Amino acid sequence: MKKTWRGLMAGLLGISMLLGSLGSVSAAATPKDIQGHWAQKQLQSWLDKGYLGGYPDGTVKPNKAITRGEYVALINRLFGFTETASISFTDVKSTNWVYSEVAKAVKAGYIGGYENNTFRANNPLTRQEAAVIAAKVLKLSTSSTTLKFKDSAQVAAWAKGAVVAAADKKIINGYPDGTFGPKRSLTRAEAVGIISNSVVYKPSGTGGVTPTPAPTATPAPTATPVPSTSPTATPVTGGSGGGTGGGGGGNVTLPSVSNVTYGHVGSVTADVYVTPSVTGAVYYVVAPYSINVTAPTVAQVKNGLTSAGTAGVHSGTIATTANTTVAFSVYGLSAGTEYTVYVALADNSGNWSGVTPLRLKTAASSTTSLTQVGVESIGTVTAAVYAKYGQTEGLPAPLKYVVVKATEADPTAQQISEGKDSAGIVLTGTFAGPNSTVSPGVKHTFTLSGLTSNTAYKVFFITGSNGNFSPVEILRIQTK
Repeated sequence: MKKTWRGLMAGLLGISMLLGSLGSVSAAATPKDIQGHWAQKQLQSWLDKGYLGGYPDGTVKPNKAITRGEYVALINRLFGFTETASISFTDVKSTNWVYSEVAKAVKAGYIGGYENNTFRANNPLTRQEAAVIAAKVLKLSTSSTTLKFKDSAQVAAWAKGAVVAAADKKIINGYPDGTFGPKRSLTRAEAVGIISNSVVYKPSGTGGVTPTPAPTATPAPTATPVPSTSPTATPVTGGSGGGTGGGGGGNVTLPSVSNVTYGHVGSVTADVYVTPSVTGAVYYVVAPYSINVTAPTVAQVKNGLTSAGTAGVHSGTIATTANTTVAFSVYGLSAGTEYTVYVALADNSGNWSGVTPLRLKTAASSTTSLTQVGVESIGTVTAAVYAKYGQTEGLPAPLKYVVVKATEADPTAQQISEGKDSAGIVLTGTFAGPNSTVSPGVKHTFTLSGLTSNTAYKVFFITGSNGNFSPVEILRIQTK
């Protein structure tokens, strides 16, 4: 019973964040995370009128993916749907806050469930699903299926007529690059824009409230928008519900990542692990952690940017195989500092997951801690890496590194200082070095040769001696 009550309260809290009180109209303060946003005007209008609620931390999270349950609740309220149908979806319990909203949506006839009798209320709503809902709610003609978007081939057959109708009436706009993004998750900001643009075509007698539509079409973001989850959200499997008939059309499994965690964290590096659901590529960007900072969009993660549009501390991409854990190093970090690593996955068909955050804190510094570690270049059988430790005016100390294949076990700090691998074997050539003490406070570049092409390696760095070592730094590299 306690568990059910906690779930109900969590759901009610979630929907209260989405919907305002519909009380008297008054100017609301402008949240920091919508200032400068492409949808700021509409979001602020909805906040002022009480149509949209904010979060306890004062944010609106405009780039957060809106779920199927949240969206139908918003449609029901804004369009005045109050009658309910009898529903028996296996994943919508009568004790769940969304139960009555789903019942209203089914009665209104603008959305259905899936072929296995589920509704998937917590799945993010896709843009093509939103088009189908708009077409059904507004009773638009969907006879034309001629699409003019660059990615028209990605639009599901059950959604083509609706996408054409919604796009023709400027209810759902395409993106500046000529794409529609049918499978991308709809954000809170996009949801507000779509519903505001729908008002012009709202059928008479539907009741509800009538938001004043924007005088012009909702401006599209300057960067190609892609799904973004909240900092605590976990990407989920999306569907193509909202299709014709009683079901939801064909099924689309959105990419997702799991087991996003870190292994070893040094003063200036961290080892990150990710398990992808599909074959494709993982993109990541690192930013200093702050409770007031929102997660970047997937487009920003792909481009190595933070939510503010500035370059992250470190970013990159790595090829992935479905259900196989991959590891990568993030570097350029500072000692004793909290960071967030934002991770997103793209499959080989161009579908994207949401953004998953990983929060970590680097180790504290010491007089001989490494202050810089990184990669300068990668070849087929060579690589150039660099490291720096201590301060220019500090005392010299040994700086050592060893190179092992990524599949091998990690050596201990003592073994690294002795130029050995985890089995205690002394490494030779460029697989261990340097043999002499190098100056502190100076960037030292080390050229590694004799590597194998298309192979992953781990480079371990350490300073100190006689058991008094700095935190170990790990740098992962992959030859071409």
